[in-house]
Amino acid sequence: MKDLETLLREDARETLPDEGFSRRVLGALPPRAPRRWLAPVLVLGSTALGSALAVAFAPQGVSVAQGFVDVAAMRGFTPAAVMALALGAALTAAGILLAADAD
Repeated sequence: MKDLETLLREDARETLPDEGFSRRVLGALPPRAPRRWLAPVLVLGSTALGSALAVAFAPQGVSVAQGFVDVAAMRGFTPAAVMALALGAALTAAGILLAADAD
């Protein structure tokens, strides 16, 4: 038995009896250049921005490891915990961007 994706792909390959209308419309559209550079730029840019914000909002002398200890111990929003959460959020955002790019 074929799965749904296979059935849909086979159905999409069939030509429609439209007397060339689809071909004319697609031919009138401007060519679209592939943007292979966009996904890596978004991932690297969001990671750099998030990491820079995490470091910028961290007070002097605060350790990232101490921040994760504060978060795990539920000590509230200490400066180290805020920095650790911001760094984690930046890495999570980068991971979501990578996962969304399913090419």
